[in-house]
Amino acid sequence: MRISYLGPQGTFTEEALQRYCAIHGIEGKRQPISTIDGAIEACMLDEADVAFVPVENSLGGSVLTTMDYLTEHDDVAICGEITMPIRHYAWGIPGSELAGIRQVYSHPQALRQCKRFLTDRLAQADCHETASTSEAGRWVADKGDTAMAAIGGLALGQTYGLKRLTDEIQDNTLNVTRFIMVRHGAASLTKPEGEVHKLSLLCELDGLRPGSLYEGLAIFAKRGINLVRIESRPTKGRLGEYKFFFDLDMSTGYDNVSAAVEELRQTATAVQLFGMYQSIAAE
Repeated sequence: MRISYLGPQGTFTEEALQRYCAIHGIEGKRQPISTIDGAIEACMLDEADVAFVPVENSLGGSVLTTMDYLTEHDDVAICGEITMPIRHYAWGIPGSELAGIRQVYSHPQALRQCKRFLTDRLAQADCHETASTSEAGRWVADKGDTAMAAIGGLALGQTYGLKRLTDEIQDNTLNVTRFIMVRHGAASLTKPEGEVHKLSLLCELDGLRPGSLYEGLAIFAKRGINLVRIESRPTKGRLGEYKFFFDLDMSTGYDNVSAAVEELRQTATAVQLFGMYQSIAAE
């Protein structure tokens, strides 16, 4: 299987992809691509069989580039998902020690997520922003300076042969990112052959009619279907008009969920399916 993914190598996306493939027993060529759009486009152009990209973080919210691509294209479907804890470590070249670190490099988001550690344990070090955690690892490895450290995940250390200087250093231990596997082709409501855990969709409601959102949500509530995610985004039309992203728990059964979606079609002004898929959690 050919898999395009948001690169470069040594990032959390690559680490999540490695875990996803190990759990599902998937082998094949993995191609890192520098942007989310580019990774998905490689799949759409049949240069890859599937694409693997981040879609949501528990601290930062949705990855808007991914959500916009799904919204603006009706020939792409989610076919799998994995959630993975984001665990940061400090990495240096062999021979370096934490007490000797004077320069720290990482992506701005990673630096923010480790602010407490940097203040308490590396107050003597200057922090420098890089385009990615992987870029920070490459820079430290190339410079070969024992006073330099990079902050990132396990894949960073493995990729650049760095020494782990700390245990986990992120401020929030509940930092988790969702990654999705997508394929070329429209999603459908056809009953799947295997087990699925979620159905993702987008709907637009008549925002000028009082109670339209309530009516839409009631369709799922009366059937006991849990909305494990709900998010609103502007329609990019008139001010005050929104589209809603729903992730539906499939545990009540395909027949129950598909009937609810069909009823939603009668109420909403538009419904776009993103796919039914398995969801797995990495430890």
